[in-house]
Amino acid sequence: MGQVLFVVWRESFEALLVIGIIYAWIKRHPDAHNGMKYLWAGVAIGVITSILLALLIYGVFNVLNDTGQSLFMIFMELLACVLIVQMVYWMNKHGSSMKSEIESGISRNAAHHNWWGAALIIAIAIAREGSEIVVFLSSFIMSLTTSNASTFFIEVGGGIAIAGLTLYVFLLTNRLISWSIFFKVTGVILLFLALSLLLKGVEESANLLIEYDFAIPEFLIYPAWDTTVFLDDSGIAGNFISSFFAYRSQPIWLSVITFVLYWAIVIPLFVRSKKNV
Repeated sequence: MGQVLFVVWRESFEALLVIGIIYAWIKRHPDAHNGMKYLWAGVAIGVITSILLALLIYGVFNVLNDTGQSLFMIFMELLACVLIVQMVYWMNKHGSSMKSEIESGISRNAAHHNWWGAALIIAIAIAREGSEIVVFLSSFIMSLTTSNASTFFIEVGGGIAIAGLTLYVFLLTNRLISWSIFFKVTGVILLFLALSLLLKGVEESANLLIEYDFAIPEFLIYPAWDTTVFLDDSGIAGNFISSFFAYRSQPIWLSVITFVLYWAIVIPLFVRSKKNV
């Protein structure tokens, strides 16, 4: 479940960064005491919204039949893929101006003594990060049992704790470590995680079609190659690379085609976004 720890860490770090920016701004405001109440109210609303979404996903999954559950999991995997790509794209395009945009939004509301408006901005920011975490973890949430729940919640708690520590270290060493490099490196890993989700959704879709006797070209489900002798994706190292970088030791042609199409769309998208910045 290393994916759980990484995603919770990365998204929680971004959420804590947003809270930190707003906290620092409110502390300088003449009405800081009142503003802080709404800051924490916004954080609470955002967290509660994320928890309710997780419960909703878990509840919906449990009322579906086997086929419905399979389709729901495929849908959530594809949705998580899209959300992660969108989030990395947004950070790639707006990350450098994120601080000024957040502060200007808070400033406009504070100028009219509309702290509830400021709280709404905070709640939306936290709920956005939280919802992305929840959607990404939906397949884990839907498969929670008494035997794996403790491991799952330990990784979630660990990811949040490490995110807080990471932010603290960054604030101490911001002259040594580039924020842009941090977001670029973790952004690339997230794009590979999105690809892993896409491949998982596509492969599960193919299995479901085969199960219900839908005709699909046979070559699509044949292995394209076999690198098990070099790196088996069922081993410790292979499984880690498979989880984070979409590695398959025996990929079917459908997965290979999906892999190529994904990067054929994503790479030009990000290259174009940098040119337009």
